[in-house]
Amino acid sequence: MNARKVDALRAQKCPFRIADAAVLIAIVLLTVVLLGTLEGEAGNGVEIVHGNEHIVLPLDQNAQYSVDGCLTVIVRDGKAWVQDARCKNRICEKTGKIGRVGESIVCAQNGVAITVTGKSSLAGTVGK
Repeated sequence: MNARKVDALRAQKCPFRIADAAVLIAIVLLTVVLLGTLEGEAGNGVEIVHGNEHIVLPLDQNAQYSVDGCLTVIVRDGKAWVQDARCKNRICEKTGKIGRVGESIVCAQNGVAITVTGKSSLAGTVGK
């Protein structure tokens, strides 16, 4: 590059061009759209499976359910989480609160799976 071109580039007040702004806006809009679709819909129930035991608790009612003394599932304010797990790593507790359709908590050591369900009927919630 010669000295004139270098001086011309340095003399520019803003190296940010209109095309750069358009690309940046497109990236921001795409990010917003993708995050909106990833959020998912709020669930209406939480399905707990442990061996042959199968129960569905509604997320709109506060509840506490003990799974064979190995862990406790808490449902409050449209969210569900595990408390008092009796397993080595307590990863199920560390998973945190779930409330969107398809989210799940798994306690592999105790053989428990907890999954948020969608708009399906909650009739017949105990023992399936």
